[in-house]
Order: sequence, then structure tokens, then C-alpha cells
Amino acid sequence: MIPRTLEPEVMDSEQEAREYDEMDHVGVNDVFVSDFLKACPEQALRDDAQILDVGTGTALIPIEFCRQSPIGNLVAIDLAAEMLKRAAANLETAGMTERVQLKKCDAKRLPFQEQSFAAVMSNSIIHHIPEPIESLREMVRVLKPGGLLFVRDLMRPESVKDLETIVEQQASEETEYSRQLFRQSLHAALTVDEVQKMLEEFHLPPSCVSATTERHWTISAFCP
Repeated sequence: MIPRTLEPEVMDSEQEAREYDEMDHVGVNDVFVSDFLKACPEQALRDDAQILDVGTGTALIPIEFCRQSPIGNLVAIDLAAEMLKRAAANLETAGMTERVQLKKCDAKRLPFQEQSFAAVMSNSIIHHIPEPIESLREMVRVLKPGGLLFVRDLMRPESVKDLETIVEQQASEETEYSRQLFRQSLHAALTVDEVQKMLEEFHLPPSCVSATTERHWTISAFCP
């Protein structure tokens, strides 16, 4: 297994935000939101309930959520100002500003009270964080009892050869800069075993996380 190699925690240059926003996320986001909604408890989709999206980037996940679900309100957070600038523009263009509130904050120190959210979702933020357990603790802390924790991220390949194969298969049409970002993200990703060990702190069984594609793992768990 190749060792984990950290990448920058915050993608906050104009170029990084633009390149990320222009990458083809449509299929991945569609599946993520569909899977989240299948797992989501009914109380999370009431008018008075709120869902937290951690590491929203340019708000592509919240936009897809609003397209797939006519109900449900989101608070979408990110630490990168350039990402949030594009997120605000994307929400305005999509006409979804009333259902999604953007907030700049650190996923390791969420500015919300305990048990504030009926569900917490996160797509591809964990690999950016040097000590991912810090962010997972915060996600669990702000969940209401019985709330859904739904986290998906890249899975670190076993070898450099496997990693390069994934990059060629999944990002061959992207720019070289985007391919390099993807390559770095795969190097920084966790394995299923590593995530399972972290979940022990929250008394969640290993079965709560599994490999859901050849390059992704997913946590789907109702927290006590």
C-alpha cells in the first residue's frame, strides 16, 4: 500500500476554484445525492430541518440536491473563499439561494451547537484534512440523535500503478492541472481500514463504511 501523502488542506486560489468548478462532476454528484436521499431519514427533509454539507466547494452538491429533492434546506460550508465565491454565483444562476445558506468555516471547528442538524453529508473533503478524525468528531457532534452521517471520499490505491490507471480512466479528458490535482487527492486519500478504525471512537460498527466504487469509500450511519 502506498503511504498517505498530504496535499494542501484548502484550495483557495482562483485557478484551483475555477479548475475544480469546470471539471466534470455531474455523474459523481448525481449518484452521491441519489444515494444520500435513499439513506436520508424523513425528518431530515421536513421544512424546519436542516442538512449540513461539509466541504461544499462550489456548491455543486447542494445544487444537485435541490434538483433531486423538492424539500430540504442546507447549510453549506467551506474554508476556501474562492470556492465560496463561485458557489454563490452557481447558486444564483441555479435559482437556489433560498434553500442553501453558504458559510465560511473550518470543518475541524464547526461554529454550530451540538445536535443542530438532522443529517450531515460530505463529499471528498476528508482527504484534504491532515487529521480527518477531527472533522468526523465535529460532524458527529452537530448531528441530532438518530441523524444520518453520510460521508464519501476517494480511496487510496494500493500502488502507484493502480493510481495512474485511475487517473487515466477517470480524468483523461481533463487538463493536466486537473489531472495533477486528482493524482494528489488519491495520494492523500484514506483506505477503508483507516476509516473503520476512526469510527471505533463513535461506537459505529465497521460495516458502516465500505468501498462503494473502485475509487470511493462511503460512511452511511445513524449516530446514537
